Amino acid sequence: MKKQLLLLLMLMPAFSIAQQNDKLLYGYAYGMIHDGAFGGGLAGNVELWNLVNIGPAVELTSFDGHTMIPVFLDLKIKYRLENWSPYASGQFGYNNYNVKKVQNLTAPSGIEQMTTFNETGKHFYGVGAGIIRHFNKFGIYASYLYRGYTYKYPRDIKINDEIVNLDNKQVSTNVFILGVTF
Repeated sequence: MKKQLLLLLMLMPAFSIAQQNDKLLYGYAYGMIHDGAFGGGLAGNVELWNLVNIGPAVELTSFDGHTMIPVFLDLKIKYRLENWSPYASGQFGYNNYNVKKVQNLTAPSGIEQMTTFNETGKHFYGVGAGIIRHFNKFGIYASYLYRGYTYKYPRDIKINDEIVNLDNKQVSTNVFILGVTF
């Protein structure tokens, strides 16, 4: 499924450039600053009722110095004012992230032990706003997003035959985007 989504996104520029009038499909390519790190992404949106743009997106960025690849549904509700389109944005998806962690954990009896386990991505959401400046065949845009991520850990980590369960980790970050639409 992820390969098909990536292929669809890579072909998005060809589909969107091939349209003449009554454009229904928009491609977005962008650079971003995500939690102080640089990254980039691609999105392909179908326009509904000249108001709602919705479609798949993928990014390549990092978190805590480790590669992260969010795959998500991108939603833009925009209002067209001649060559400008302010919009509200929502993103909902899955965070591909898997990092081996070594941490000192404490068992219920108080015994501490260095333990190795995986921290993996779970779901995430993003909300924000932006503005697009339209030209003939393309546009430029800037936006801000607030994102909330959830990371999960393995169930039942054992320390001396005692079980330790770690709660999901919730983090949030700011994302600043500058890109082109076609």
